[in-house]
Parts: sequence; structure tokens; C-alpha cells
Amino acid sequence: AGIQIGQMISNQMVKGINSQLFGSDSTKTVSLKNLMAGFIAGAKGEKTVITPEQAQMLLNIKAQQIRKEELVKQYEPNKAAGEKFVAEYAKKAGVKKLDGGVLYRVIKEGYGEIPTDTSMVCVHYEGKTIDGKVFESSYEDGEPMQMRPDQFIPGWRTAVTHMPVGSVWEVVIPQELAYGERETPNFKPFSALVFRIELLEIVE
Repeated sequence: AGIQIGQMISNQMVKGINSQLFGSDSTKTVSLKNLMAGFIAGAKGEKTVITPEQAQMLLNIKAQQIRKEELVKQYEPNKAAGEKFVAEYAKKAGVKKLDGGVLYRVIKEGYGEIPTDTSMVCVHYEGKTIDGKVFESSYEDGEPMQMRPDQFIPGWRTAVTHMPVGSVWEVVIPQELAYGERETPNFKPFSALVFRIELLEIVE
């Protein structure tokens, strides 16, 4: 399988991967040897001929693994700061823990129905980084948001499907239940996030 895959990998494919991983930084490259090692592991036991499409798919999988490793190295301090914040928040009075590690504190008790994954909910919210920077707010936008919990990031989904209508919670979401390694204009990869979530109603 390794030989077949090697025949499918072109220099152009490797250049494409370098562009995905490192952009215009020509000082960083991923070697064909490293890609081959990942491909061989990924295709171990494969008895059929590897097509160019399958080779490209394996290439993309390996590229994603390499990119995550690079991001972990680059943003380890941010990841560590988030883990420390979450651990300290968990010790505060009134803080409770949900499945997977989502933490919350009740600001206002609600007594209405609790949404399911597929309920259309109407919420007001404010999102902050752990240093207190507000990066998004429906309050500032002037109108609440309507979405289904299964369309939210995992931490939001967990929180909202435990909230009775009328509740206002402060929710702390560990990075792995937020955006993980994804980069956004508002915060760094591996960021733990803090949300104020106000569940106004279940629309349908």
C-alpha cells in the first residue's frame, strides 16, 4: 500500500499541503517522508489499489493532524491558561458541572420547559474570553438568536439542553467543547470561553 500511495503523491500535492499548513511562510515545509509515514499507517491492510482520490483524502487527513500538532505547540500557553481558569472556576461557590466538563452558575432560576437537541430556542447571550473581552453579544446586536441546540458548539448544546426556559446561566466551556484548534478573528485556538446564556423561549 505504501508504494501505491507513494506513486499517487505528486510534488504539487505536497506544495498544496505546505500552503494549507504554513501559508506563505516558506521557511516551514512538511516532508514527503512524513506524509508517506502517515499514509502507510492510514492505509495499513488496504488490499485494493489506492486511487488518486483516496491518496488525496489520506493526504488531507495527515495534513489536519500535522496542523493540529503545530497549533498545539504554538498555542500551548493559551491552552494551559484556559485549563487553569476552568479548574479555578470549578471551585467557586454555586458552580455545577455538566457532562463532559461544562461548568455553570445559575444567575436566575427558570421554571419552564427544558429544550431537546432539536428544539428551536430563542436566546440572548454574551460571549467572553477568560480575560473578560466580549467577542459577541446578542444584547449589543439588539435582538436574540434563534437556533437548535444541535447546531451549537458542543458546550452550548450541553448547557442549553439542561436549562429550563426563563433561566439565565453563566457557562464556562473548556476549549475541547468550544472551538478547539479552530482559528477565529475573535480568539486564539484552544480557548476556554465564558458565556452568559438567557433562555427566553422554545419557539417550536
